[in-house]
Amino acid sequence: MDKKELVKVDKVNKNAIATMHNKFIEARYKLTLEEQRIFLSLVSLIQPEDEDFKDYKISVKAIAELIGTKHKNMYRVLNEATDRLMKRIIKIETIDENDKKMFEKFAFISYAKYKEGEGYLIVSIDKHLKPYLLQLKEQFSKVPLKYLFRLRSTYAVRLYELLKQYENTGYRVDYLPDLREMLGVEPEEYPRFDNFDRRVLKQAIEEINEKTDLEVSYKKKKTGRRITHIEFEIRSKQGYTLQEDKDRLEGIDIQPLESGSDLWNGTLKILENVFGADSEDIDELREWTIAKYKTDTVPKQMVIDTIIAPNLKEERRELLKILLHYWSAIKEIVKTETNGSYEPKVNKSWVDLER
Repeated sequence: MDKKELVKVDKVNKNAIATMHNKFIEARYKLTLEEQRIFLSLVSLIQPEDEDFKDYKISVKAIAELIGTKHKNMYRVLNEATDRLMKRIIKIETIDENDKKMFEKFAFISYAKYKEGEGYLIVSIDKHLKPYLLQLKEQFSKVPLKYLFRLRSTYAVRLYELLKQYENTGYRVDYLPDLREMLGVEPEEYPRFDNFDRRVLKQAIEEINEKTDLEVSYKKKKTGRRITHIEFEIRSKQGYTLQEDKDRLEGIDIQPLESGSDLWNGTLKILENVFGADSEDIDELREWTIAKYKTDTVPKQMVIDTIIAPNLKEERRELLKILLHYWSAIKEIVKTETNGSYEPKVNKSWVDLER
C-alpha cells in the first residue's frame, strides 16, 4: 500500500456532501445498498483542498450503523463487503472530438485491512478515480448523504444521484437503454418496459419524492411505436408553499399536538415520521434552537444562525433552512387544526441558554 496520510473516522457524518464528477455519476456499475453507503461515505470524506486520496481508518461501529446491521460477526461482514467493492467494476464511456468511443474501467477501492477485535477498518479509494473525485472545478454535482441514507432501494439511490445533476435546470432526458445501465439493471432483469416501469422507475421515484429534497415526475417518450426515452421533471422542495406542506401533511395524525401538549416533541415526531429526519437532524435542530415558544414565534436564535452566521458550513446551513421551513409550516398547520387552542410548553433549560 502506498504511504498516505491516515485519517481516523469514528463517526460518519450523515449530513456530509459527496462531490463527484458528472461522468462518475453517469458511470455504469451496480452496487448493493450497503456498498453504496460505504463508498459514498468514503467520497464524502474527501475535502476540496485534498491533492491526493487519503487512507481512511473507519470505526467498525460507524460502519455497522451506516449499513444498518447489528451483526455480531463484523469480521465476516467487512471481509465480504470489501471483497465486493474491490471486484465491482465502474465503467465510464466517453466520445472524443473525433467521435471515437472510449471506455475506462476502475475498481472502487484498491486496499482494505481489518484485524479482528481492533475496531477499525482501513480502506483506500482506487487511485485511478482521482480525476472524478479530487479537486473538481467544473462539471460536478454535490449529493447530500442525508437523503441518500434514507433511501432503501439501490435504484432510488442511483436515480437520485442522476437527478441531482439536473436539479438547477429541472429537466433531464435519458435514452432508455442508457438509463437501465446507469441504474444497474441487468439486461435480463425486467426486459418488458411495463415491468421496468412498475418495479424500478415508479418505486424509485415514489421513494425519492417521499424521503428526499426532490419532487420528481416523468414522461415516456416514443420513437415510432416504442418507448425509447424517459423525460424527468425535477423540482427542489425548498420552494414548497405552506399550502403544499398542508397538502403533504393531510391525513397525518396530529394527536400529539393537541391542546396542552408539548409542541417541540410533537414537531420532532412529525419531522421524523413524515419528513424522514433522523436523530442527527434532530440533534442539529435542538443544538441551534433556543425554546422561544412562549412568544409563539420562530425561534430567534435559529433564524440568526441560519441566515447570518458566517462560520456555518454549507451543509449545516442548508439543513437548518429545510428544518426551519418545516418547523414553521407545521406550527402554522397545528395552530389551524387545533383552532389556536394549544399551549406549548417551554423547557426551562433551553430558555436559560439564551441568557
